[in-house]
Amino acid sequence: MRSRFLAALLFATTFACGSAPPPESAVRAKDASRTGGASTATATATAMGTAEKQLTADETLSTDDGATFQAARGWFVSKRGAMTVLQTPEKEVSIALVTSTEPDAEKAITAAWENLSKGFSRPVKQRMTPPARDGWTSITQIVYETKTDETRVVIGLARAEGGKQHVMLFDGTESGFDRRGAQIGTIQSSYKPKGLAAEALGGREAHDLDSARLAAFASFAESARDALTIPGTAVAIVQHGKVVFAKGFGVREKGKPELVTPKTLFMIGSTTKSLTTIMMAKLVDEGVFDWDTPMTKLMPEFALGDASATEKITLRHTVCACTGMPRQDMAFLFEYAGSTPEKRVASLRQAKPTTGFGETFQYSNMLVAAGGYVAAHAAAPGKALGPAYDETLRSRVLEPLGMRSTTSDLATVRRAEHASPHGLTPEGGSALSPLGTEEGVFAIRPAGAVWSNVEEMARVLALELGKGSVDGKHIVSEKNLLLRREPQVKITEKMAYGIGLFLEDDHGLPVAGHGGNNLGFTSDFFFLPKSDVGMVVLSNKGGANTYRRVLRRKLVELLFDANPEAEPLLRFALEQGKKSLAGDLALVERRPSAAFFTSLAGTWSSPELGTITIRRDAKGTAILDAGEWNTAFGEKTEKDGGKKLYMLDPPWLGETLVVGSSGEPTLTLESGQEKHVFRRTK
Repeated sequence: MRSRFLAALLFATTFACGSAPPPESAVRAKDASRTGGASTATATATAMGTAEKQLTADETLSTDDGATFQAARGWFVSKRGAMTVLQTPEKEVSIALVTSTEPDAEKAITAAWENLSKGFSRPVKQRMTPPARDGWTSITQIVYETKTDETRVVIGLARAEGGKQHVMLFDGTESGFDRRGAQIGTIQSSYKPKGLAAEALGGREAHDLDSARLAAFASFAESARDALTIPGTAVAIVQHGKVVFAKGFGVREKGKPELVTPKTLFMIGSTTKSLTTIMMAKLVDEGVFDWDTPMTKLMPEFALGDASATEKITLRHTVCACTGMPRQDMAFLFEYAGSTPEKRVASLRQAKPTTGFGETFQYSNMLVAAGGYVAAHAAAPGKALGPAYDETLRSRVLEPLGMRSTTSDLATVRRAEHASPHGLTPEGGSALSPLGTEEGVFAIRPAGAVWSNVEEMARVLALELGKGSVDGKHIVSEKNLLLRREPQVKITEKMAYGIGLFLEDDHGLPVAGHGGNNLGFTSDFFFLPKSDVGMVVLSNKGGANTYRRVLRRKLVELLFDANPEAEPLLRFALEQGKKSLAGDLALVERRPSAAFFTSLAGTWSSPELGTITIRRDAKGTAILDAGEWNTAFGEKTEKDGGKKLYMLDPPWLGETLVVGSSGEPTLTLESGQEKHVFRRTK
């Protein structure tokens, strides 16, 4: 549901510091007034009759100016004068590339749009100038206003080098960006003008983390936490098989005095996937199955909504993000009371791949959950899926590693030393979120419901760096542990997804790991195998991705004398976050008008997401009540007059439902390739 953040996230590789680009899409950018469902470049190329070819293999292509970039098989490529135009296989998204000698970045972008589409006149919604890095002397990104009734993304990007502006124009549907996000990111991140010299860290020896370096790291970790209004965080670092740093920062819950310690439990989100695939590796060691065992052999009733995909899919495919299955996350955020693992696995019968096997990276929490459950059930066939997973993870991974506090049982967590979830407030701070809002992920727990602490997650880092052994104790075979680090699908030219792990070449440094996002928690877990060092970061605020990114960069700086980028990246993120939130809220009436509320009051239903009720509470506050959770809402009026229900309480702040403007009353929730329409029932 984090769709409003695409502009910042899609181009994170421009300025982020070595973290995997989030699989979430997209800022809403909606304008069908000139191009209908096709992108600007698609319509223009058709009108001009320019020749195009469809790539039959991944290729490295060149612009007229000699810059090179990578494009994927199936994409369409054409020329418009000096401009190179690329389109996705579905022609939902276009990217136009051109070089300009105009010194002003915004003028260069504007001229490129005029060349591509005469009369281009969308108003600017947002300007960003992230810190320049990797040989670029400046970076400018512009997000454009679009209409309410169509989800579109329209962005201009200019990066300066050698006295030239290298311009990229992006235009397409949100679903198209979600479907082809990895391939779009590859074009952008692989683009290299002649002579561009990025930072190179490969071959450097890592420093030992002595007391001075660790003190500098701790100081930065605390100042960043405070600046980002995160109530509490914990960090552990392992180097040469030993925990050299383990510390808590801040408090477990805002407004209460209890401090975070290395023993404080946090939700670790999708970092759970690393544990799930270690469990799978151990079961392969035991001969319970192998990585390429068909899912239907392990569970004959397992099925996707596509018969061919059902026949092909193996255990490996469930955890490789390589099957073409898109996200289906809305289902476990609504109507989750009473949901079971069996119901979640069965729901995949309605889900179909939207790209081919191995064609591109697409991230499916539901599919990972199914793989984890089916693997565990093969080891414990007499148990229901949930208990089978809990028992198998405990016996094969947690107990051997001495991880006695790590659990996915919320009742156990409540009795232990644990952090509480928090989210962003309209004032830009943080506020407590109900712990119950995290329950939706419990039915898909192999994908993201484990709670742990940095003390115990440091044991997992030691296992990874020890190639299957910790303190001389063998836990899992080196062969199957390391097989998880073999690329299964490309994300960008320097990033791939393995088996439950992101794999990255960070300026010549091999990095593996997995971040995590729950509604009220954010985590990171990564290690540098050749440098024998790794770090785990846990925090009790949702969407705290900037924190994990800048801490990773700071560690790299201290280990390898890398360029000092963490602090400027933090400053940029803070400034941009304030601007984005203020711009959003400027269009919102926090107390919706009587006419707006009256038009929505009542009960609405979606076939996939169930029932919501629009009501007032005892204080007269307008409330969206989804049953399991509720939030105050305001009335957002877009610049074209379109109306949206705008959620105000953490962890839902900024999420919207589009109010239908004609015909039957509707409330529409879109995120990536998901679209859910609520219709009034009473």
